Amino acid sequence: MSNAVNKNNTKSGTGKQAAARAYDTTPQVSTVHELMVPYGGYFKSPIAKLGAIKQGLQPGSLTDLLQVTGVTQADIARWLDITEPTLRKHIQSTKGLNPGLSEHIIQLFELFDKGLDTFGSLEEFKSWLRHYNPGIDAIPFDMLDTITGIGIIMSELIRIDYGVTA
Repeated sequence: MSNAVNKNNTKSGTGKQAAARAYDTTPQVSTVHELMVPYGGYFKSPIAKLGAIKQGLQPGSLTDLLQVTGVTQADIARWLDITEPTLRKHIQSTKGLNPGLSEHIIQLFELFDKGLDTFGSLEEFKSWLRHYNPGIDAIPFDMLDTITGIGIIMSELIRIDYGVTA
């Protein structure tokens, strides 16, 4: 069983705690790092990532994603191509997420981890996501709804790291 699966099973706590976590989307920096720890192994090992995708992440990963990204449930639902009621159902469920959702969530975590590394601040990365980028001829935030879009943004972050920008 993966760390994310174990972490989320023990972390959910009472219903009130889980509900409070679902709407608190302004984490402290140390909290962001703590939220990312269980997913970090997936960024380094494609085999670990594939195993987690096939097994399915636990629903707590959605709450973690909300906290790390600081976006609304509507934004996450749009990225994952599901309705808000379906997102809320997944958040409250005890069943693992399907492989498609799991893959997209892991890719988003990996992107936000890279963004934090590139910009040194999650707030700066989030701001960058919402502004037009001539290197990709788009607003990065609008590309988070596909794995390909996330890959394009990841490539742009790598170019920024190396000083090769448009």
